[in-house]
Amino acid sequence: MGDVTSIATSAMTAYSMRQSVTANNVANISTDNFKTSAVQFQEQKSGGVTGHVVSGTDSVDISKEATALLQNSQGFKANLTALKTADDLTKEILNIKA
Repeated sequence: MGDVTSIATSAMTAYSMRQSVTANNVANISTDNFKTSAVQFQEQKSGGVTGHVVSGTDSVDISKEATALLQNSQGFKANLTALKTADDLTKEILNIKA
């Protein structure tokens, strides 16, 4: 799985999971006895990452959740840029061979 496309796609999947968990935390900010969840990223030996949801013991802190939303957005955008760059490089290689 060591190619750029697979690595970036796995990261985008993990950030999407993290975004969903963060949104769930925010949606439950007023729920009594609600404890937050988080997503931990784990590096794969062949490249890329996987996300694992873990239960927390804290109540929702909106400042932490807002920070997580920004981090998720930036991480997703960075990996989308990597995919676009890989696509552009592939197109250039094909143009050189033509």
